[in-house]
Amino acid sequence: MSADITEMILDDHDWFRRQFLHLADLREQPDEAEKVWNSLAIQLEIHASAEEQHFYPSMARRIDDEDASATEDAVGDHDEIREGTEKARQATVGSQEWWDAIDETDQANNHHMAEEERDDLAPFRKGTSLAFRQELGAKFEQFKVEHAEGRGLSFEEKDPEKYVEAVTS
Repeated sequence: MSADITEMILDDHDWFRRQFLHLADLREQPDEAEKVWNSLAIQLEIHASAEEQHFYPSMARRIDDEDASATEDAVGDHDEIREGTEKARQATVGSQEWWDAIDETDQANNHHMAEEERDDLAPFRKGTSLAFRQELGAKFEQFKVEHAEGRGLSFEEKDPEKYVEAVTS
């Protein structure tokens, strides 16, 4: 039996929070911080792309205007996270610019996770069956396996309006 996609998303959120906390402890150890950050940045993209492939289309298709705007907002949040990871990629590891980009990513990610947990996951659970959430969970997990280490992902921002239009038409 597959896991419920909403539980899988929450498990990822917990892992992200722990990784950002771990990074905060590594401010004086840039080599170790770089290893943690590189893994975290890739996992953030895998998670966002998996949500955009399997969670948000299902949410947006239930379409009332609220679900469409929540989906646009979530994809916009993913883009803010992508901007932060790109800034970190461009900066010198261990520099203030690098840490600032990581902090920016952490803030964008915390904002996104809080909103998603409050406004998206709970209503989605209420409005869908466990069997459907497990079906999506299997697809979510398969996506993460297929794209391990970020394989095949573009890491590029998406236009939230065009994304919603594409997944709902």
